[in-house]
Parts: sequence; C-alpha cells; structure tokens
Amino acid sequence: MKKPRFLGALALALTVVGGSVVAQHKAKSTTHTVSIKGFEFAPKQLKVRTGDTVIWTNEDIVPHTATAKSRFDSKEIASKNSWTYKITRKGRFLYTCMYHPTMRGELIVE
Repeated sequence: MKKPRFLGALALALTVVGGSVVAQHKAKSTTHTVSIKGFEFAPKQLKVRTGDTVIWTNEDIVPHTATAKSRFDSKEIASKNSWTYKITRKGRFLYTCMYHPTMRGELIVE
C-alpha cells in the first residue's frame, strides 16, 4: 500500500519542530549569585543545572576562595570582587574557603 506524501512531510516537520523545541530548552540557562558576607556563603546550598552560571561575590573586607577539590577553584576573590563559574557536570559539590575552612557551601547540579 502506498503512503500519501503529506504523511512523510508531516513526520519530517514534526521531527524538525520537536528537535527545535528540545534545542531551545537545553540552551536556556540561569545565572545564580552566591554572596560571601560575614564569613559565610549565602545561600549555603544551591541547586543548579548543567549550563547554568554561578557568580560568587565577596562582600567581606578580606579575600576568600570558593574551592571544591578536583572540581573548581576560584583562587583568591579579593574584597568587593567576584568570580564566575559555568556548570558543566552533574553531581553534589561541597566547597570551602581555603583561607577560612569553617566557611562551607554546596552546589547540587541536576
């Protein structure tokens, strides 16, 4: 039995449109901010998605770091400065300030 041409064209159009919607959804990302103030990370726990960006902003008068072993290291973030990191991998990442080890935070990447 011969299939009508319009069904093939319809299937192709739905594939193209569906792929476009998925591509647009994946391309959408969010920027999150973690404040460093009073020798604390705020929020202490942050849920993000791969492709998102996190900005740590140091509002204290002393330098800090945002360091997760084998994952990311801001190096020194001077007072009134910030550091930006783009999320590329899923997981739970505990991080600390290398200068002040009691400062702790967590990124949960879904």
